[in-house]
Amino acid sequence: MTREPLIPDLDLVRRCQAIVAEACAARVQNIADRPGNPLGAGVRRWGGATAVRAPAFGENLFNHAFGFSDDTLDAAREAIAWYADENVPAAFEIAPGVRTEGLMALLHANGYRQTGFHTAFAGWSDGPSVSAPGVEVRRVESDDDLEAFTDAYHLGWNRTEFRVPTRPWLAAGWRLYLGVCDGHPAGAAILTLHAGDAYLADASVDPAWRNRGVHRALIDARCADAAAAGCEVAFVGADYAGGSSRNMVRKGLAVLYTKAIWTLRQPNAAG
Repeated sequence: MTREPLIPDLDLVRRCQAIVAEACAARVQNIADRPGNPLGAGVRRWGGATAVRAPAFGENLFNHAFGFSDDTLDAAREAIAWYADENVPAAFEIAPGVRTEGLMALLHANGYRQTGFHTAFAGWSDGPSVSAPGVEVRRVESDDDLEAFTDAYHLGWNRTEFRVPTRPWLAAGWRLYLGVCDGHPAGAAILTLHAGDAYLADASVDPAWRNRGVHRALIDARCADAAAAGCEVAFVGADYAGGSSRNMVRKGLAVLYTKAIWTLRQPNAAG
């Protein structure tokens, strides 16, 4: 039986913002929980607004602020000062549906500029799946699979300046997935569940194994597990009109909204 399309509304926007912020906050909290917190990571919350900070990672999702609006201007001022304390190149994610004119004026006055967009997708988790020759996906449960997952994750994101510890992700209850192509580790992806919703986080594919169906297989596997866990709706983010977003559309995940990314920039670097 074919489902009706998932119609975007402000409740879905709120739920998407919440699950993305929660997933990011959990990762940064894992970094902060290391003995002595050597990287100076931290998480701050003001009601539905969340800011995460991990100075060592620079311009990265680990230095983002979520859920701020004109109703949280005092909190936004505190977050701006909190990032400034460590000279962090932070970013505020601004989603549609709430008043943000005052927030954007505040950010601009403090040196922030809109530097990009990011698209959020949403859809029913039980959408159609496809198969690709030589491609399989399995849950990470062994040490060997975790090592292969970590390698594929960093190769897929081209992250050579640092290596993120992934074992705490399993301890936090996240579901990790290893994509295998022709018997070789090829891709990595994460699924988090929160308040009855699913978030497909951080899928990456080793460039050596792209265009083989690994990315789509990682979407299908996570959506199937989300549906089995009772999560009807899956959320995911991607750059607009990129290869990842095309796979999401093929899966039946549709654009929910596009958020503006405001990043700390010097006036001569605003572009």
